[in-house]
Amino acid sequence: MQGNIINLICNSCSCNKVEAQEYLNSELQYLHELQDADDLRENDIEAACSNLGLDPDYQEYFIQRLAGA
Repeated sequence: MQGNIINLICNSCSCNKVEAQEYLNSELQYLHELQDADDLRENDIEAACSNLGLDPDYQEYFIQRLAGA
């Protein structure tokens, strides 16, 4: 699924795969920081999808990553 997300980010952000991976890693790091601070809210995951130009259906991907899956 991550490869698909990278391609979607490339298309939505007009960037290459390396940049797309960096954007994704940055969003995940921010969400992990919020989670560690016990300040993670559902709209934060929605915002991560929006920031990367992903459909809200991809929220499950972020939820799974935050859960360690």
